[in-house]
Amino acid sequence: MKVYVLTADTYDEDYGSTIVLLGVFSTEEKAKKQASKMKLDRYDIHYVDIDETKEQFYLGGYIE
Repeated sequence: MKVYVLTADTYDEDYGSTIVLLGVFSTEEKAKKQASKMKLDRYDIHYVDIDETKEQFYLGGYIE
């Protein structure tokens, strides 16, 4: 079974990044609907299979 993970960069300043987890959804459509409801400008939706290891994927961030 797949789940869809909604993340977003919520940092509002010019430099930097803060990636946060906003929810886990059963369909991609539900994740997109929530992103729309939250009026997110910058977001990502990743899918993962429950109880299975997934190759590492980068959620985001900022290193200086």
